[in-house]
Amino acid sequence: MTKMGKAARSKGRRGESQAIDLLTSRDWVVADLTAGKAGEDLLATDPDGAVWAVEVKMTKAITVTHRQQAQRQAQARKARWMLMSHIEGTSSWLVQQQGRVPTVWRLTVQDNSL
Repeated sequence: MTKMGKAARSKGRRGESQAIDLLTSRDWVVADLTAGKAGEDLLATDPDGAVWAVEVKMTKAITVTHRQQAQRQAQARKARWMLMSHIEGTSSWLVQQQGRVPTVWRLTVQDNSL
């Protein structure tokens, strides 16, 4: 596990909180797994019952390395992978999911994170 500064941890927690809001507003059930352990940030179950290992990123760049990290973590858990990347300067997120076309999700007034 790598050391992370307080500001980076705080930024990461904000991102995870927004990701939880996005998922739950779409009727997903979410477990927060970031209690100081290495691995995916969230474990989420979609409305159809499929389980997803979710990696959340609040960075300036969206990279293939992030997707590879999400894929490795999901494989270890034997779940599908999902990468949620905040698009800087917006309330939008690029959501990449195993077996699906990437989509953009946007925070709405009903999401708790506003």
